[in-house]
Amino acid sequence: MRVVVGAGQMAIQVAKYLGAGRVIAAGRNQTLLDMLLGLGADVVISLEGDPDEVFARLGHTAGDVDVVVDYLWGSPAERAISALVTDRTDRGKALSWIQIGSVAGPTASISSAALRSASLQILGSGQGSVSTAGLLAELPALATGIPDGTLTVDVVSIPLSRAETAWITPPSAGQRVVLCPDVN
Repeated sequence: MRVVVGAGQMAIQVAKYLGAGRVIAAGRNQTLLDMLLGLGADVVISLEGDPDEVFARLGHTAGDVDVVVDYLWGSPAERAISALVTDRTDRGKALSWIQIGSVAGPTASISSAALRSASLQILGSGQGSVSTAGLLAELPALATGIPDGTLTVDVVSIPLSRAETAWITPPSAGQRVVLCPDVN
């Protein structure tokens, strides 16, 4: 299995944990992209630059992926779907596009040709797309990967009494803020 991750350090690690043979990460922040190589990404692709060149490079590099985890949607998804479908060597092989976020826009116009010319499945991932029972069945195995070191999470613990700090001070690239009860 190969997976493309538009963003998400944890998604890269989980993909590898679940057996992905090759993970391709794409994004705009080169500092984050460089860090993703250390978390398991095999290839990173910058989405900065001339859009025609960027999406041609994306299609060439990631055309034969099995799964895309998309945090952007909008225009980048429109162009990426077209590029990946065009560059697939076996268009009959399933491409599952998992739509998670909409940082680049809430809508995407997907050409009918992209849907008809390849085995493309677009799936949403969010509350309601997976049952509570399904989430509860998967989370324990993934959660054990954090303390045993299989999955890396760069956590900044902030006491609840300093919650305002968490809102006004952005974490460093790659960090996740966790609010914790105050310890007396």
